[in-house]
Amino acid sequence: MEATGKSSNLSRDLRNILKEIDGKVRVSELLKTFEQMTETELVRALRNLEQEGYVREFIAQQDGGPRAPTGSSPAPQASAGAGKDLDFTDFTPAKPSSEDASLQGRMREEAAAKAKAEAERRVAPSAEAKAKAEAQARAQAEALDQARREAEERQRRQAEEKARLEADARARIEAEQAMKPGAEAPAPRRSDERALREDAQRRDAEERVRRDTEERVRREEAERTARIEAETRAKVEAEMRARRDFEERTRREEEERSRREAELRRLGEEAARKRRDAEESEALMRSLREEEEKAQKEAERGEREEKERSEREERARRESEEEARRKDEEKRDEGRKDEEKRDEEKENRTREEEKMRAESEAKEAAQLRKAARAKERAGEQAARGKQEPARASGAAAQSARKAWAKRKPGNFVRQLAVMLLVILAISVAVIPFVPLESGPYEKAAQAWLGEPVKIGTLNLTLLPMPQLKFQKVVIGKEPQMRVATIRATPKIGSVLADKKAFKRLELENVIFPREYLPALLLGKGKGESLGVEHLTAKGLKIDIPELNLPPLELEATFSPDGALKSVTLANAERTLSVKLQPQGGRAAIEISSDKFPLAIGADLALGEFTAKGTVTRSELALNEAEARAFGGRLLGSARLRWSDGWSLEGEIAARQVDAARIAAPLVAGGTLEGKGVYSMKALLPERLLMNARLDGNFTVHKGSIANIDMTSLLQGSRSGGGTTLFSEMSGGVSADPNRVLVRQIRLAAGLLNATGQVEMDAQKNLSGRLQIELRAQSVQARAAVAVAGTLKNPQFRRSN
Repeated sequence: MEATGKSSNLSRDLRNILKEIDGKVRVSELLKTFEQMTETELVRALRNLEQEGYVREFIAQQDGGPRAPTGSSPAPQASAGAGKDLDFTDFTPAKPSSEDASLQGRMREEAAAKAKAEAERRVAPSAEAKAKAEAQARAQAEALDQARREAEERQRRQAEEKARLEADARARIEAEQAMKPGAEAPAPRRSDERALREDAQRRDAEERVRRDTEERVRREEAERTARIEAETRAKVEAEMRARRDFEERTRREEEERSRREAELRRLGEEAARKRRDAEESEALMRSLREEEEKAQKEAERGEREEKERSEREERARRESEEEARRKDEEKRDEGRKDEEKRDEEKENRTREEEKMRAESEAKEAAQLRKAARAKERAGEQAARGKQEPARASGAAAQSARKAWAKRKPGNFVRQLAVMLLVILAISVAVIPFVPLESGPYEKAAQAWLGEPVKIGTLNLTLLPMPQLKFQKVVIGKEPQMRVATIRATPKIGSVLADKKAFKRLELENVIFPREYLPALLLGKGKGESLGVEHLTAKGLKIDIPELNLPPLELEATFSPDGALKSVTLANAERTLSVKLQPQGGRAAIEISSDKFPLAIGADLALGEFTAKGTVTRSELALNEAEARAFGGRLLGSARLRWSDGWSLEGEIAARQVDAARIAAPLVAGGTLEGKGVYSMKALLPERLLMNARLDGNFTVHKGSIANIDMTSLLQGSRSGGGTTLFSEMSGGVSADPNRVLVRQIRLAAGLLNATGQVEMDAQKNLSGRLQIELRAQSVQARAAVAVAGTLKNPQFRRSN
């Protein structure tokens, strides 16, 4: 078929396989040559080539050489110009010679020896396992010997049958020739032309008979050959199945023995650990008793020292009290002396004052007498009548002045201060309880906010400074913003003016509906009727049920024209701070937090979170975000929208992240770096993670994979266990709530390389496949590894 060009109809893979077949190659050698193909795929390709007639299978004697090909009838001679396929095979059976028989015997012995050695190598070194191996080897050798004898017997019968059929054919041809009239004594009168025609007819008849006979023999031989090959193949497959079952039982026995040994080892280690724990506990108790005794002694010594110190302090206290009493008595004595001296001085002053008053009265009386004498001497009654009241009034005024001068100069000042103090106390006590008119303030606030404002009560306090106190304040219609208390520090002179100006507003217990949040973006009030320089709020509750925010503290500053300069929100512990700067319909935002919780349906908090961006009525865009998580840093951007449900999307990059915190215990260590894009959308923020999507790539440096030793797997181990250290592992990742797919994995560990992919479902069950390869100058090995188990208990098993 190759000579006639029919092999061009084959696919490239089948042509490549056909090139390697030379009549000597085995299936196992083809598997090594085409290592990218599995055994099932290679066997299927060989079956296709066999069915098309390109190859024929020769059954080998265990590990010996190829068997003699199954015999068949000789190929018919190709007629000139027939254009049929050339047949290069020889199916004539050959009887085994004595040398072939001895060679087959040696092959059987070698096969039995190899099977025995293989069984002894694979079976555990126990008496029962050795017996099973020997029995299996003998059974395989006997089966192969029996198959060989049956094949030889079939070949002998086929040869005899073929010879018999050929003899019958020759006999029939001779009989037909003998039965023809004039066959032995041709008529002398027959012309040469007729003789030639009859001779040609006879040759044609002989040729037809021969071809029919050969065709029948070929069909029968092909049927027998197919039957023999099918029986032989069935026997070989049965033997292979038996050998695989035996290997599987042996492997299970090895695993059971390993498990028992591991259990015994574990029990021994546990007993040793218990002994160590007991010894450590005893040593610890002993040291604790010693510490207790030492502490008790120290406590007793401390009690004695404390008692002695207390006694010394008590003596010192008594001595000091005695000294203080003595000094107090001395001071009291000095005080009594001083008081007596002051009484004496006061009495002296009193006597002097009485003396001075007596002298003054005497002088006054003398003057009166002198005035009387002058009046008598005047002579005229009228003149006396006019002058007498004037002198009397002058004397009375002079007497009043002298009496006022006699009073102590400090008495009036003291009385005035007492009067002012009493008035101030009355004002402080009475004014806060006198309700003031709240109408002007309600109108001013309504004109500034553009919303109706209702004030429950308004009071004025004077201490420690003048301050207005608004209570039960309600802003807006529905929904309403409610403030329990507002303490306002007014500017001097603005209380009675039309424009109310305040230096500071302090709000307490505020309920702030989400509908009023856009007011923080406007930047300026709607009117000039109210002015505020500084505003603070404590216990601010922003009413967003989806987020369930804690009470916050607010601090806002305003420019002289009333525009809002900045707003700062923080929690009570001051671990979270959000600063807004209005920019006309939007605001620049800065966020900083020691621990920033993510309300997306995951118990995850970012440490040392900082971000900058902008916020509008419907979205929050963070262009620069950085946080600490998983032992490293996360950088990226985020865009949060809430107008039509909740959505979050952006980019993320990881730096110096501990890979074990993300994929433990599958990945037992290493430093992870990577980047990707994420998106999530839901009606509620806590359900965002249920509709999340992440696509990206990663690289892990200097890490290890747990529960697998790839070198041991390449050396023949079929189960996992151990650890594989690697210098670098990279790949791509696609994640959603239902699965995590790690694709295009490339692992480098010195001369060892691995590729493949691993998938994890929502229940954290693992599945996947890895191709492990070891390339060195002297050694090259490959193996396929199936990944199963769970993330907490990954399982690796070698597969074909």
